Amino acid sequence: MSGSHHFTSPKPNQSQSNAGSDPSLHAHKKGDAKHSHSKEVSNQNLLLIALILTLSFSGVEGAAAYFAGSLALISDAGHMVTDAAALGLALLAQIISKRPPSPKHSFGFGRAEALAAFVNGIVMLVLVAWIVFEAISRFYTPHQVDGLTVTIVAAIGLLMNVVVAWVLSRDKKSVNTRAALVHVMGDLLGSVAALLAGLVIQLTGWMPIDAILSILVSLLILKSTISILHESYHFLMEGVPLHIDYLQVGSDLKKVPGVLAVHDLHVWEMTPSFPALIGHIEIEHMQDWPEIMSRINVMLLDQHGIDHVTLQPEEVGQHEHDHYHDDIPQTQISAPAALHAGDTFFVQCTNGDGSHRMAYHAWGDPSNPKVLLCVHGLTRRGSDFNTLAQAMSKDYYVVCPDVVGRGDSDRLQNPMMYAVPQYVADMASLVKHLGVAHVDWLGTSMGGLIGMVYASMPNSPIRRMLINDVGPRIEPEAIKRLGSYVGQTFSFANRADALERLNAICASFGEHTPQEWEIYNGPMLIQKNGLWEMHYDPDISVPFASVNPIMAKAGEMAMWHAFKQIHIPMLIVRGGNSDLLSAKTVAEMCKVNPYARSIEIPNVGHAPAFVKTEQIALAKEFFS
Repeated sequence: MSGSHHFTSPKPNQSQSNAGSDPSLHAHKKGDAKHSHSKEVSNQNLLLIALILTLSFSGVEGAAAYFAGSLALISDAGHMVTDAAALGLALLAQIISKRPPSPKHSFGFGRAEALAAFVNGIVMLVLVAWIVFEAISRFYTPHQVDGLTVTIVAAIGLLMNVVVAWVLSRDKKSVNTRAALVHVMGDLLGSVAALLAGLVIQLTGWMPIDAILSILVSLLILKSTISILHESYHFLMEGVPLHIDYLQVGSDLKKVPGVLAVHDLHVWEMTPSFPALIGHIEIEHMQDWPEIMSRINVMLLDQHGIDHVTLQPEEVGQHEHDHYHDDIPQTQISAPAALHAGDTFFVQCTNGDGSHRMAYHAWGDPSNPKVLLCVHGLTRRGSDFNTLAQAMSKDYYVVCPDVVGRGDSDRLQNPMMYAVPQYVADMASLVKHLGVAHVDWLGTSMGGLIGMVYASMPNSPIRRMLINDVGPRIEPEAIKRLGSYVGQTFSFANRADALERLNAICASFGEHTPQEWEIYNGPMLIQKNGLWEMHYDPDISVPFASVNPIMAKAGEMAMWHAFKQIHIPMLIVRGGNSDLLSAKTVAEMCKVNPYARSIEIPNVGHAPAFVKTEQIALAKEFFS
């Protein structure tokens, strides 16, 4: 990444207030960059329940407040109406925040929650100011108040607000939900004040108590409102996360073996619980960078909880000599390596019966140390990723293998070798063949399972992994669906008929244009003896069909064990309508492994194809 933009972080607490004491962390040098990250899903059901309860009572209390003439009850009714608007705004913000990234909003819409919380806080300030002003005016012009009406309505309102507050308090992570909770707590205190005012007026007839209690409640609400405004403002201004010590992060980075200096360091979060970091790292030799980056990733995640890291390495003194290139004759500048655009290569792999060749398709600069492996599903091939690979090839050398038995790769003599252990061994041979120490991984369905096993192994080269719609547990419905076509007869005299049938089989991948289906499914078809057939060896279905319930359970237990051993950042992508990966399994994956987070793509089954612009943007954001 290039450019010289940066974010200036405010100093909200003691841990950050001395950031200026180490100017080297903020210092700019040529090539400094900016980036950000966001995505968190909150509980919409809690807000919806609270909204219905609040709105159902606000009209009744408003009418009673008008006829009773009570400022305390009017302020409580005003709170109820404002609460309904605040809850509606909060609910809308959470719906918006779940939308996936788009070409115009590559970070998604997660910040909508903080924005709604900020707006809610401003509204509360205005309401507090009005109540205080009205209460003071009533000291000079007393109003007659119906104490009995105030007491009855306030008691009912108090009960309603207790229920709503309990509902909202169950979601403690979202600043947006907590902002709405401040409204409700203010309303609850308003109901208490109105109840007390009604009782005092009934027993003593002293009317000023109505205004006095209104002012007291407003001051209590003000404290919570200012806290929410401060926190949401901090998010909107891209401040350093309140739980992270900026100076300590910089100090720990400098202690990582191989790191000589750190500059242009920035830490922030787009939404709560998803901190991000960017910066520049000076090292002695560029070939050491993959190993240094791996150490940095582990340190930042284990010690500071930062899993989205974008760092640019620089050899010592590199930034001081960048401008010299303009003075060097063109003949003295080394020609760039030949760029690949889907070119096909082969790597020799071993199996129990001898050896075989595995094909892979490459995109980008082969000298680029940043390598992205894209591994396809059970009946697919590396061409699935052509659109994604082309988009990623500016930043990565993208390698898309045809898993053995598919595409241009060899077929195996023993069909029982078509299994994950063989596939993992082949991928290890590919990584060794590429001559790189580390790779990033995008695995769809079977490719995700291969990646999970590979990443769980000691000294695995995978440093970051996107798992596309698969997990340790495979739903029985998906197994039944796969068995209905994997390895079954597929033969058509006309290519158009063959493509139509294949498109129907792949309908769960999402809605695509005819052109997109041609790009995605066209390479799946090969012509053999005048007929159009599938590209893969039908025998890949043999081990798949031989699995019985006991074997399936044992395999699931093994996959869960492997998944728990993975200590790299993982993004689990689930199609919203997937029959293979359930939402329950995703939740369990994120629970048992703190390195995993998830996102759901709506209106897609198994599995998102990553040919749509917004899905490609999602991959770019995760791997950047």
